[in-house]
Amino acid sequence: MGPDERRATAARGYMAPIERGVELVHRVIAQLKKRPSSHTAVGASQAALDALESRLMVELPPTLRAFLEFDFTLDSLGPRFKGRHRFGQDPSAPRPKLTSVRKLAEAKTDLGWTESRLRAKVVRLPNLPGQPWNALYLGEARRDGELVILGLDNEDTNVRVFPRYTAFDLYLAEQCGLIKLREAQRLEDLESHVALNPELGTAEEDDEGDTEY
Repeated sequence: MGPDERRATAARGYMAPIERGVELVHRVIAQLKKRPSSHTAVGASQAALDALESRLMVELPPTLRAFLEFDFTLDSLGPRFKGRHRFGQDPSAPRPKLTSVRKLAEAKTDLGWTESRLRAKVVRLPNLPGQPWNALYLGEARRDGELVILGLDNEDTNVRVFPRYTAFDLYLAEQCGLIKLREAQRLEDLESHVALNPELGTAEEDDEGDTEY
């Protein structure tokens, strides 16, 4: 695409197709390796990731698995990110912190509560201060193995829970500042997730959870 075409595309409000999947994760890793925070990153072995899947009782999305092979604790994102170490601090002994959206809402703000009735367990993922919290939704994966990443934002005590990203590579690349996405790009093919997890669209299911945050 030449300069004139890029300008015309920008004027129409479109973005050129972005590299996706594990390739995009590797691009983010290449950028993170330039940061001091990556110097202490410790990756997990395939056996450790298999053990993590057994504890989560779901298969890891391929893009998340690729990143955890580089940095199991997510410390490479940097100290400003809150919500690291949610899969454990020792990659040889995974200890995921499974919880529910109700428990996350209670932890997000004083007297926090949510109307969401999403039933599947979640694992919190890192976020920058002042941004919505992120949580990996351990429901049914779509065909490419990806799971929805929820966002949690609050106004006073009411915490809104909503689909924020439809794949881990999109979450990782935007959170790390590699790309800037529109909502439609964050939620590409959300319909395939909703077809497998109807509660994502209706939020009418009962909440089960009371495991640890």
